[in-house]
Amino acid sequence: MDFLLLSTLYLTVFIILTYVLWFGDSSFHRRGYVGKLRRTIITGSRWCFHHCLPSLLRRQVENLWQYAAYTRNPLFQCLYAILVLAGFSTFQLDVLHYAALYEAPTLPLYQKLPLYILCVNAVLFCALSLGDPGVIVKRNVERHLKLYEFDGQLYRQDEQCRTCQFEKPARSKHCAFCNHCVYRFDHHCLWVNCCIGGLNHRLFLGFLISLCCLCGYISYATWKVALLIVEANKLWSAHYVDRYGRPQPMDLRTLCQYLFMQHPRMIFLLVSLSLLTVLLVGFTLYHLYLTLNNVTTNELYKKPARQQQHQQHQQQQHQLQQQQQQHDKNNTFKGKGSQPKMKQRKQLLEETRQRKTKFAVQSQCHRWNPYHRGYFQNIFEVLWPLTSRRL
Repeated sequence: MDFLLLSTLYLTVFIILTYVLWFGDSSFHRRGYVGKLRRTIITGSRWCFHHCLPSLLRRQVENLWQYAAYTRNPLFQCLYAILVLAGFSTFQLDVLHYAALYEAPTLPLYQKLPLYILCVNAVLFCALSLGDPGVIVKRNVERHLKLYEFDGQLYRQDEQCRTCQFEKPARSKHCAFCNHCVYRFDHHCLWVNCCIGGLNHRLFLGFLISLCCLCGYISYATWKVALLIVEANKLWSAHYVDRYGRPQPMDLRTLCQYLFMQHPRMIFLLVSLSLLTVLLVGFTLYHLYLTLNNVTTNELYKKPARQQQHQQHQQQQHQLQQQQQQHDKNNTFKGKGSQPKMKQRKQLLEETRQRKTKFAVQSQCHRWNPYHRGYFQNIFEVLWPLTSRRL
């Protein structure tokens, strides 16, 4: 099986698995075939893990996974640095070498621009790893309580954080990895070993954009250098000998296989970074969508529960209206003996009105996104956090 077919097969399987594992648990796919496939893959993997590995090895793997994925540690930070340095070194040693060898007209741009983007990405990476995501402590919790109103469902007034021992401000969450509450909590990022919250969300967006630019530009430069190699060696006009000893004109499949055999690191860099760029762009667009709508990953993940409770409130309100209509039909007031019943009816109507008002307020509070203030204001809130303006 040749290189082009294998690469296409591997990439297709990788994209499908990534989509299934990433989006299979969403509300859109959870009850469909994608959700079932995700549960099947996870269940099958667990069964194989528990039945195919020796108990000693299984315990070691479980301990390693527990340390890597469920404790705050620099493992993924080191892994990220190694991957970036390995990829950039391959670009410098292989791609730029052939660009200089074949006198690429844009060689200065190939040399300087990726280095500038890498420096920006490294600065943002360090700022995220060492900076404050918006940690809430007892001395500033009162001021954080004033930043956002409670929506009555995800964020309830007087709800206490059992670990930090204070009232939880709206849109905050206690991070189990970092062991503190974070203002406008989005998620905990393993790659920077830190929470993404209200104070560093803008840095996280810049980090993602710079990483997309770095991977995308290196992929583009590698592609241009590969084309330069093909043109300089006139590979499209070359011939190859098939298994029967007959000369054949060059085709795309043979050309890709030849380039991979002659320049394996460069072609591997091109394929892997091209795929990674697509995934990173999708992830970045996802976070830009959250920014435009002023919603966090934590809130979006809890959206189905919010919608379910909102539907329950609507059903309760509808049942209340039906009960009132039935009560009006069953009670007729006549004559002088109707005065006690009239008072009872007025009292019931007043209670009904108060409950309707309560449900109307709850319905208003249980909208999907009560913190949406308009796209411009939402972006402004991320770029210039509320706590920077008010604390």
